[in-house]
Amino acid sequence: MSATLTTREPNAAKRRRRGRIAVVVVAIASVAIVLSALPPYLAGMEPRVGIRENVPLHLPVLVAHAVAGGIALLVGPFQFFGSIRRRHPKVHRILGRVYLLGGILPGALTGIVVAVLTTAGPIALVFFVFLDVFWLYSAARAYRAVRARDFAAHERWMLRSMAATFAAVMLRVYLGLFIAVQLPLLEGFYGGDFDALFSVAYTAAIVGSIVLNLLFIEIYLRRKGSRTISAGAA
Repeated sequence: MSATLTTREPNAAKRRRRGRIAVVVVAIASVAIVLSALPPYLAGMEPRVGIRENVPLHLPVLVAHAVAGGIALLVGPFQFFGSIRRRHPKVHRILGRVYLLGGILPGALTGIVVAVLTTAGPIALVFFVFLDVFWLYSAARAYRAVRARDFAAHERWMLRSMAATFAAVMLRVYLGLFIAVQLPLLEGFYGGDFDALFSVAYTAAIVGSIVLNLLFIEIYLRRKGSRTISAGAA
């Protein structure tokens, strides 16, 4: 029995250390994406995504969505810093309200509008709408859980919410990757049409960033739950 506990303690310490590293990496990546992607929207530069010129509200709603998403990305990772949560619970609660009311709520509502107006095609539309609806739902479940003082459920739903938020980061990572792997096909398969190549890469990046992020967090939560059950049985 003591040997089992001795073995588990180092493993638990390693998992906590890996968890802290993962949170720091997510925070750095989120801040980097916000600093690189948001300023062009605020400066009134031409956005990288297609805009429907016959819908005057498309660009303003897109900018509002980008700003709200930027707030969620900037604030979200710091919700998982244990030092803030344990030592400064008031700051943790304030960050949570900013994340929910300043980031997710306006970001998801404007995101649904932007998704419906997307020029990237029906696959992008469906996956973007799904992401925004899940974004709202996971945040609402996290809020309900913390109001009920079910902190374990709150943490699970916040992790799901942050996985949805972080899709904005992974979208850009996958976009660059899918463009790079297709470049040898540019002349032969795409006939030199980079816009066609980009369209395929963009759609694949949308699907990949959403599906893989949510799949990853569900696998993580299941494995974490299995470890908790095993520890309790011991």
